[in-house]
Amino acid sequence: MSRKGAPGGWPRQKNKKNGTPDGSSFRVDSILGTSFPDLGIEAKLEEHKIKKAWADSVGFNIAKKTAPLKLIGQTLYCAVSSSPWMTELTYQKSSIISKINAQLGKTAVTEIIFRIGPVGSPTPPKAVHSPPKRKITDEERLQIEEATKEIKDEKLKELFKRVMEKAKE
Repeated sequence: MSRKGAPGGWPRQKNKKNGTPDGSSFRVDSILGTSFPDLGIEAKLEEHKIKKAWADSVGFNIAKKTAPLKLIGQTLYCAVSSSPWMTELTYQKSSIISKINAQLGKTAVTEIIFRIGPVGSPTPPKAVHSPPKRKITDEERLQIEEATKEIKDEKLKELFKRVMEKAKE
């Protein structure tokens, strides 16, 4: 007689805290933030999420000139490379707050305080990888030659050939 569920044939016990079967997977941040509220881990996790989402939220050009430093409550403290940038970002503050909160999917930041300070270089946005170029067949090369044979100017003929080859790749 075999029971379905956990190894050994015994049924899985339900987790008393969240009702999921024991042995199911959880995100570490969801466990840490709720398990140790007195340690302030939840606030540090939120700060880490904001720092991680910063470049995508504000864009690479602003991210080059800024660095989120710390989150206290819902106030984000941010270093800025120069006074002109600090002035510009002050005008964009509400837009930046909206973008960060949208990126995180909740209201994590209600205020940003900009200060002149050291700024590291951000990681550039993820590049979109284009598919590998395919090689042009001999038949396609003949078609290109046929299409450009009437062009008298050699420079112009070579230009058209390159354009047509790029279009076929």
